[in-house]
Amino acid sequence: MYKKFKVSLLLLLGGKGSRFKSDTPKQFHMLAGKKIYLHTLDTFYNLNIFDELIIVTHRDWIKTVEKETCIYKNIKVIQGGKERQESSYLGLKAIKTTDFVMFHDAVRPFVTKKIILDNLDTVIKYRAVNTCIKSTDTLVEIDDQNKISKVVDRSKLYRGQTPQTFEYNLILDAHVEALKNGITNATDDCQLVMKKTKVHIVEGSSNNIKITTKSDLLLADFLFGLKKDQISIKTKKSLQNKIFAVVGATGGIGKEVVKLLKKEKAIVLEISRSSTYKTDIEDVNSIQKTFDKIYKEYGNIDGLINAAGFFLVKPFKKVSNEEIEKLIKVNLLGLIYSCKEAKIKKNGHIINISSSSYLVGRKNYGIYSATKAAVVNFTQSLSQELLDLKINTIAPQRTDTPMRKEYFPNEDKNLLLDPKEVSKKIIGILKDDSYSGSIIKVKK
Repeated sequence: MYKKFKVSLLLLLGGKGSRFKSDTPKQFHMLAGKKIYLHTLDTFYNLNIFDELIIVTHRDWIKTVEKETCIYKNIKVIQGGKERQESSYLGLKAIKTTDFVMFHDAVRPFVTKKIILDNLDTVIKYRAVNTCIKSTDTLVEIDDQNKISKVVDRSKLYRGQTPQTFEYNLILDAHVEALKNGITNATDDCQLVMKKTKVHIVEGSSNNIKITTKSDLLLADFLFGLKKDQISIKTKKSLQNKIFAVVGATGGIGKEVVKLLKKEKAIVLEISRSSTYKTDIEDVNSIQKTFDKIYKEYGNIDGLINAAGFFLVKPFKKVSNEEIEKLIKVNLLGLIYSCKEAKIKKNGHIINISSSSYLVGRKNYGIYSATKAAVVNFTQSLSQELLDLKINTIAPQRTDTPMRKEYFPNEDKNLLLDPKEVSKKIIGILKDDSYSGSIIKVKK
């Protein structure tokens, strides 16, 4: 119920993914460790205002969707049609009773609570609503010879998104009438009701993208990282008596993580050359022995934080072979072996610390940057394999650590990130089990 009205959701999963160029439809691809359509569904479901949620999907995927949504309440999965219009109509007929119905594309996972509530508040007043954003591009009209015949005034042009929301009887009658008139391929539900009433708009968001191509999925990964920048340490989940292994426990960030975990009354297993679990992170045998010992003492643990790092600033041609090996072993191989050897409980965490330099190779420390890019790639891949774990990357900007001070002693501290802020973000992630496969950027 919303303001004493019954509200239903139609989540449309009927796309075949032809533009996505994959045998698996785009809505079933993974984003941050979870299928795209489940991210979308959770946004609506968690509002707890929809009396009924109808998922419309291709017949080949009905059993999969039913299995993956069996834990949700008031959800019905039905077979869609050949085209969007038919899928919408079948969804409408599957609704038991409602006052208003909201349509949404399953491949728009960044819809916000504000957009949803704005739709509902507006549809109560005006019966029909579309979510739109202003066009920022210059739009042109062309003639039969593929030449510009007119430059269109973009101040009056908007780009349509979803959700679209309607009075139930209005949209149902519009669909029935369209079929009587031989209209079967309408790509938008608004165009079916425009003869009956005016459609009002609410403001959407440029982030409310529709994932249609593989490049859209890359953008979605980036947007999801921005979304999770807002992780808060104020969550109520307790870490008391949880067991976490921290590799690189005596370094700048690792040391702060250990402090905060102890403050949370967690059991912290400190791993480094000089801490409780003395380990040579460059030696796979040493790593194996450490995690074997931990398993014998504690069994499966709740999480692993890989904070070890080796930083070197030197022109590539002057870097010795030994230094190259150390950069790769400490920053990448040691991390990989730690992920392999650690025995972690179901729904436990792996957090791998990368760096803002993963985006662009930096002069005089390209090998370091390359290992940090590899950490991000490895972590995302791992999150897609180990679906029973929450696996994420932290990518802090330049941080005020002893390792950095060694090479940049005169750097303005006011421009650097405090390692305590990075550790707070890590604690926030450990308290949040809702996502995986994200790159969480930490900025000053």
